[in-house]
Amino acid sequence: MRNNRLDLLNPYIGKWKTEGLTQSGEVITGTDTYEWIEGGFFLMHKIDVTFNKKKIQSLEIIHYDDMEDVFRSQSFDNAGKIAISTLKIYDDIILIFADTERFKGNFKGNTIEGLWEQFNGNSWEPWMDIKLTKIEH
Repeated sequence: MRNNRLDLLNPYIGKWKTEGLTQSGEVITGTDTYEWIEGGFFLMHKIDVTFNKKKIQSLEIIHYDDMEDVFRSQSFDNAGKIAISTLKIYDDIILIFADTERFKGNFKGNTIEGLWEQFNGNSWEPWMDIKLTKIEH
């Protein structure tokens, strides 16, 4: 049976214009696309961005973890990297946690804005500001 908590992901469905800037001045541009896999148990997130003139493509699958009451994701990119994350959504706040990266953002209408941080081995440091603007539903 499908958990109703999955409905918290419905506002993400669609195509988004992605813009960002790292702390060192690298520009991020491209698109993020979210769509349900048939059945509505898994959300597919495709990332297609240019990050400092380098093409980054990634496929992320998000699901709901009933036992822990969180969303889990696993992503695979065009450089062979696999990442596992935990996501929490509270009203308009989005939190993403991974081993060496974390994100805190806000969902405001048709935009998502937030800050990614990286762990340097001792503490968390700001990494990049990101903004997604919905362009297709």
